Amino acid sequence: MDEALKNIIKTGEMTQDVAQYLFLHGGILTFLKEVNLELIVVRGLLDMIPPGIHFVYMSVPGAPKIAFFHNFVLKEIVLRKWDKKNEDLFNCVSDDVELERVRSNLMTLDSHLGAYPFTDYQLWVSFSSNITSKTLKRLSPTNKLGRISSQVEMTTLEAETEKQLNDPLGLSIVDKEHRGRIRFTDESGLPVMNAKDDDSKIGFTEIPKITLADTCLKKSGIDASDRLEKFIETVGDSKEVLAELQFAFVIFIIGEVYEGFDQWKRIIHLLCSCKSAIEKSPSFFNDLLMVLHYQMKMVPDNFFAETFGNNFLVSTLSLLFANIEDCNAPIPKLKAKASKFKDLLERRFNKSFTLPDE
Repeated sequence: MDEALKNIIKTGEMTQDVAQYLFLHGGILTFLKEVNLELIVVRGLLDMIPPGIHFVYMSVPGAPKIAFFHNFVLKEIVLRKWDKKNEDLFNCVSDDVELERVRSNLMTLDSHLGAYPFTDYQLWVSFSSNITSKTLKRLSPTNKLGRISSQVEMTTLEAETEKQLNDPLGLSIVDKEHRGRIRFTDESGLPVMNAKDDDSKIGFTEIPKITLADTCLKKSGIDASDRLEKFIETVGDSKEVLAELQFAFVIFIIGEVYEGFDQWKRIIHLLCSCKSAIEKSPSFFNDLLMVLHYQMKMVPDNFFAETFGNNFLVSTLSLLFANIEDCNAPIPKLKAKASKFKDLLERRFNKSFTLPDE
């Protein structure tokens, strides 16, 4: 049956035998409110979910999106309810008897179930291909459902410090006893903010910082390969680096989580700033180009114009293409793929992805 699913991914077509198999063995997701799974919208119940990792989010007008990843196994039934008062998800109390009751009533419920649309399955698999259960365990928030919110309640580092010092106003006021008002800011001069609840934090890897000034936006910029090696050591293997890139992209582009956007940019900048790593691990950068290819297919045509202008992503991808082209290793396939991808981006977004001459 794995081969049949692979064929669906490749062709987008499903045979009657596969449909029957998934009806009997596919996962089931039940909700009491409108729910979105990847790129589709359903109400109430969804069946025939193929095994593997999926991204589910609740979309309620006027409220932040609440989402979670789930790794569906064969015949699994997932029950979730929406708490209207708190505008949050919670897990249904479901024992084996209740789950079996849902399973036994499948034929009766079939007319009320929304079937998984396999025309979107290929797209989903393409830009989540590296995400595994290991990735979810590492990155998902530690709350019970691994719940991810597009609007996490934040607190300033000053407030956290005041709480630790048991001095609720010590950093916030200026008077005779407090001559100076302390402020913690990042390198951009913005307040340092953290999630108020620890269990809502996404476990993103801390990326060694590389500034645009470091790279100088020129071919002679620094080589961040050593920082990539440290990243790989931290997460366990190079595939997890790509998995985190995909995880960040999914929660940003679908879940509207800005933290995902920030991490996505950090990883992109790191990978595009590597030189010697291309010669050492060309297969990794071949996989990176594939990941970026599918991600760019997901963004709107005005993505660069509205979000970046001529700044971040154009510059970093230009640097990646230059580093691949300048690599002295015999990597003709990687160079050809990078050149083809570069041409595709330039045609679609009407931008130049060539670095200026030094």
